[in-house]
Amino acid sequence: MGIIAVVLSLLLVAYEVRQSNRIAQATTTYEIGRDVNQFNELGYSDPEFAALLVNLRDPEFRPSKVEAMQVRLLANRFVNLWTIQEKAYRNGLLSDAQFDMTEGDVVTVMGAFPALIEYWGYVLRDAPRLAEYVVLKPIVTSVSTND
Repeated sequence: MGIIAVVLSLLLVAYEVRQSNRIAQATTTYEIGRDVNQFNELGYSDPEFAALLVNLRDPEFRPSKVEAMQVRLLANRFVNLWTIQEKAYRNGLLSDAQFDMTEGDVVTVMGAFPALIEYWGYVLRDAPRLAEYVVLKPIVTSVSTND
């Protein structure tokens, strides 16, 4: 009888751990989605920011000093968002499919905003260990090609 109780207790603990992991994954996905939505909201609610995004589509764009600071911070923001997602993936908080979407997002953003590549180079030079992130490999490759 004691063995049955122990086995049932272990099964219950395993179930609770699994449920806890699912909740953590859902929470992480929600938080990332919320962050992305806040960024998107800037693009449609702030005309100056939207204009900057339009300019970043031009690889020849040369920003003013103020715009250059905005672009630098934007480059940092993307890197932070993507590396946080990779950390979450490594810790089991994002599924393979979600991480595949993150990797695809990097390539999509690079294609959409080629003027950002120079600024990602600055980010990587300031924090060279970022080059170790799998999700940033396309940026690392692009930056090293443009040097």
